[in-house]
Amino acid sequence: MTKNKQEYVAKLERAISQKYGNEAINNPRRFWDDDKEQKYLKQSLEEQRKFAKLAESQDKVEQDGFLINKKLLTRDHNRTCPVCKKYSFHPKDDLYMNKFEACFDCYIHYVEGREERWVTGWRPNKEG
Repeated sequence: MTKNKQEYVAKLERAISQKYGNEAINNPRRFWDDDKEQKYLKQSLEEQRKFAKLAESQDKVEQDGFLINKKLLTRDHNRTCPVCKKYSFHPKDDLYMNKFEACFDCYIHYVEGREERWVTGWRPNKEG
């Protein structure tokens, strides 16, 4: 063993003995039994699952020429207005999308004052 490694091991042993006592350095198996081993393995598997789930949620998917977080695609709400096809992150659009299935601008142009007609299914022509 090189001198640097020996110094590192000595520092490590000092730190362990300060925290857990000299017995931990002399005989670490004395503090470690099968129950602790099983608990450690269980905790290790749980951590691996958490990291795998986190990595999966951060996967990127290409959509319309952009890389989008896969987690964003699985959300329940749609941010694209079915009337004008605009994509919006604005919170006020969320309100009108939930209630009228239209963004705020489309609500002003097509729905406001004509809610009954909108509720019965009328939508503007897509050509115009």
